[in-house]
Amino acid sequence: MAKRLTEERIEKMAVEIRAFLLEHGIWQDTDIYFNGKRFTTRDPETKKYYYNDPEKLFVENNQNPRDYFEYVADDHILSMSFEGPVYHMINGYALGGLVRRFNKIFEKYGVYYEQGDAWNLTCYYA
Repeated sequence: MAKRLTEERIEKMAVEIRAFLLEHGIWQDTDIYFNGKRFTTRDPETKKYYYNDPEKLFVENNQNPRDYFEYVADDHILSMSFEGPVYHMINGYALGGLVRRFNKIFEKYGVYYEQGDAWNLTCYYA
């Protein structure tokens, strides 16, 4: 089993995932849950969505992925929900080369992910 990640390392992984999605123009309709937080493309005040905009990065506190989907690791590290291009990348419909690079982020932190539904994933220690 991989070494347990600190909250700081988990947040660093979440930031790296979001940066990867932004870099490749696929940060849309995606939420990343970690440490009781959620990175999202939706402005919590206006309810407006901002896609691929590094100037509009939203963080919400007191967020639990279990409130939004069932399949979440008991020992929660990081979970994601997604539609659009991230859904297509993860499920093999498009962007095949990107998914390999995306997966390397998780490997770097000693975790892997499993999908609960086609539109969400949760991480486990390797």
